[in-house]
Amino acid sequence: MNEKTGTYVTAAQKKLFKKATAELTGVTYTPVIVMAKQVVAGTNYAYFCKAETVTASKSVSWKVVIVYKPLSGKPSVLKVNNFDFKKIKTQENAPKASSATGAWANVAKKQKTKVLPKEARTAFKSAVQGYVGVELTPLVLLSIQTVAGTNYRYLCSGVVPGGTEVNYSAVDVYRDLQGNAEITSCKPVKMKAYLAV
Repeated sequence: MNEKTGTYVTAAQKKLFKKATAELTGVTYTPVIVMAKQVVAGTNYAYFCKAETVTASKSVSWKVVIVYKPLSGKPSVLKVNNFDFKKIKTQENAPKASSATGAWANVAKKQKTKVLPKEARTAFKSAVQGYVGVELTPLVLLSIQTVAGTNYRYLCSGVVPGGTEVNYSAVDVYRDLQGNAEITSCKPVKMKAYLAV
């Protein structure tokens, strides 16, 4: 698993997250991006986070932390949902029913990659040359697997050329020992499956 990541959250989003998670213990959450929001009596925000246990045998995982910001008063964490990078919930494999209620909207803002290891940036750049379809931007390197070459799994934002709506995809890239790279899988993430509160 990749432990190096950038952050795409604004100063205000960081401040809200810090207030909401202040009482959580045992795990340190680092917000990477606000993926979606929902207007209720206040606003719910879905933060995609890196989670690190604060125990002697440190472990790192990915989570979607749902933060509620009331119209007045203190923000709180409604739920922490697991984001298993090995079994990402896509349009094809996510359960049909979802307990996520109300209208969640993906945060519609095109992003630029902030931090990826150089080798992962190079592999992605090579793989997308000539790729037709969604304009993909790698936001997070979720995992690396060494085989006869290297497999990379990214969480990407994507925009259809000429469009403005941002969606998220799990993108797998294979880079061979000669440095040639190709996209082996690009599947839209079913965000509703991660937004249950």
